[in-house]
Amino acid sequence: MTSSSLTNTAASPTVAAVVVLAAGLGTRMKPGLPKVLHPVCGLPLLRHVLRATEAMGAPQTVVVLGHGHEQVEPYLPEGCTVAIQRSPLGTGHALLSAAAMLPEEAVLVLPGDTPLLTSGVLLALAEGYRQSGADATVLTMELADPSGYGRVIRGAAGEVLRIVEHRDAAPAELAVKEVNSGMYIMPGGRTLDVLTRVGTANSQGEIYLTDVVESLVTEGALVSAVKAANPEAVLGVNTRVELAEAETIMNRRICQKWMLAGVTIERPECTQIHVDVQIEPDVVLKPFCSLQGRTTIGRGTTLGPCSTLIDTIVGRDCRVPHCYLEGATTGDAVELAPFTVSRAERCGWAGGL
Repeated sequence: MTSSSLTNTAASPTVAAVVVLAAGLGTRMKPGLPKVLHPVCGLPLLRHVLRATEAMGAPQTVVVLGHGHEQVEPYLPEGCTVAIQRSPLGTGHALLSAAAMLPEEAVLVLPGDTPLLTSGVLLALAEGYRQSGADATVLTMELADPSGYGRVIRGAAGEVLRIVEHRDAAPAELAVKEVNSGMYIMPGGRTLDVLTRVGTANSQGEIYLTDVVESLVTEGALVSAVKAANPEAVLGVNTRVELAEAETIMNRRICQKWMLAGVTIERPECTQIHVDVQIEPDVVLKPFCSLQGRTTIGRGTTLGPCSTLIDTIVGRDCRVPHCYLEGATTGDAVELAPFTVSRAERCGWAGGL
């Protein structure tokens, strides 16, 4: 997979570093490959997260990897620094694994398994952090069913007092609907100092990153919260069921984007489009088309029904019915015969409509 470099777009970044925690084993995925490499609409989970963080303009991006890191590293963009968590001892321990690479100043910490994350969500978190004047800010969401998520416990003035993991929560705390997204802006030096002291007195016997919040509050720090307007954007992927749900949501977003740009998609619910596909206006996608990889479709072309294109370039004003094309290129005004199959070769015939 071709990787693009991380870019710094903010003139004055809010955070001095971005830290993506991507060392989880993903045991509920029953994986044959590292969890963060499972694809959603053509990109691994981790690459979606890294793309979203580019808008923060942070001068440094650290990715914490664990088991299977050799498989993950080739997928990282240029500019990422890798830290290795040698033992799976929790999210706090994962951040400690990157201690030598982190600045004293504010850092954005987030998980690597949230492919639906958008740059808008992270920019809203950064703005909330700036406006609050807090020492740390937590991105939260409100869920009708918060099962499995850490509950966010607030004080009378709306400040965050602590985050309680689901397994450790009391009945009253389990009734709270506002939950932790696993994304924070935290003071780098103070957070690392706290993590060396919080211990592992919890049901998992791990170092919880969430324990930093209560410790900071106890030491007099102010911790604020920004609630995500759309919880869908910060949902994590922990099972293959959730992986399929993320694929459906992202594919819907992609189809909507292209329809608003002038592409006709007759049945978006049964059309697959990967994130790096490019489509010019006035293209018509008939039902059951699948556009994968870096496919490009020229203006006025009609695809399908039932055509699959992978890393293929189709010219303008073409007709591509019931075809399978992989690594192929057509000229303009080409009409392919139904059930054409072409792999990594030029479709050399040209036909008028």
